[in-house]
Amino acid sequence: MKRILAALVLALTLTTAGARAAELKIAVIDMQKTFQEYEKTKTIEIKLNQQMEVFKEYSNQLNQQYQNLRKQYESARDDSQNIAYSSAERENKRQKAQQLYESLKLKEQEMTSYTESRKTQIRDMYTKLRGEVVDEIRKAVHNKAVLEGYTIVLDQSGESLNDVGFVIFVQPGLDITDAIIQDLNRGYRKNAKDPAGAAASDE
Repeated sequence: MKRILAALVLALTLTTAGARAAELKIAVIDMQKTFQEYEKTKTIEIKLNQQMEVFKEYSNQLNQQYQNLRKQYESARDDSQNIAYSSAERENKRQKAQQLYESLKLKEQEMTSYTESRKTQIRDMYTKLRGEVVDEIRKAVHNKAVLEGYTIVLDQSGESLNDVGFVIFVQPGLDITDAIIQDLNRGYRKNAKDPAGAAASDE
């Protein structure tokens, strides 16, 4: 009798689980592809590259200033050891070389400080802008899931610790990647034409 009851409970459990599974509506998205093909991402890349060019240009200016100081320092140092000059002249050259050396070290510090600060600035800018894009993608996925009744949306671009994708197989009809990219780009173009309207809709 107990075995019969246990079998009935197991059958009922499996039947219930199967019914729940049948109610699930699952979709997948390639988040990496979506991020790369979202036009806002490309705009961000252009903006970051422009900042990098400004950074490189000023870095080159600092480096040129450093090289000029170095040449002046080396010339003054060599002159301070040249016996063709009098003792007084060599002393003047030595003092000049010392001043140039101190200026050289300050320029090194300026270059290092500028490089580190700009790297941090660009890294923070990238993190902020990337976060905004990811949030917009998540919002678009959420809206589509609610509208079309998806229970779960999985990211098929992710990989496990074994370098194997979490999603091994999916029917093409369940992949919403292209649809999400189209929605995002359509909205981005619209907002680019009417930034005031986009700002109002976000409030």
